[in-house]
Amino acid sequence: MPDPQAVTRATYDHIAAAYAQQLGGVDGMAPDRERFAAALTPGALVADIGCGPGHHVRALRELGLRVVGLDLSEGQLRASDGVPGLVQADMLELPFADSTVDGVWAIASLLHLPREVAPRAVAEFARVLRDGGQLWLTVAEGDGEGFEPSHYDDSRAPRWFSYYREDELRGWLEPSGFEVVWTRHGQTHRSWLSLHCRRT
Repeated sequence: MPDPQAVTRATYDHIAAAYAQQLGGVDGMAPDRERFAAALTPGALVADIGCGPGHHVRALRELGLRVVGLDLSEGQLRASDGVPGLVQADMLELPFADSTVDGVWAIASLLHLPREVAPRAVAEFARVLRDGGQLWLTVAEGDGEGFEPSHYDDSRAPRWFSYYREDELRGWLEPSGFEVVWTRHGQTHRSWLSLHCRRT
């Protein structure tokens, strides 16, 4: 089987311009961002994991946070229209020292890892977060995993998706030192599960 991360990265490079244009604003997640920011102090350092073209980076900065956006796709970073502070990085090897980050914002990023690899990313989030740090994790809710065609252009280039249930995520989060303080289930073109967690 082709490497899911390499294929998904190539797809995001290919669809970068269309993705940035169609994603547009992120106003639908304003309440989530506000809840996340309210749990942090002004000026707190946040890592936006899988930031794409930086829409959430901008929005979180408007709430008074210092945000570093990280994405594996160079194409996505180039499509950011000049958003500063974006870094090419792998969520499995974050470029932060231990216990130096106040918040991790991971929206629709963990779902692009194969299920067997995803717990390593959760452990990496725990490594970089300070005690009491905040994690916001949003994944596709459901069962199964595999390649799915992109709908952002006519190429239908594949992206990897892994679907999760709340009890499975809790089974990774709690042993990694996270307390789940709030959850939300949402629905758009797919079902979503968001968990707000605190590093203990």
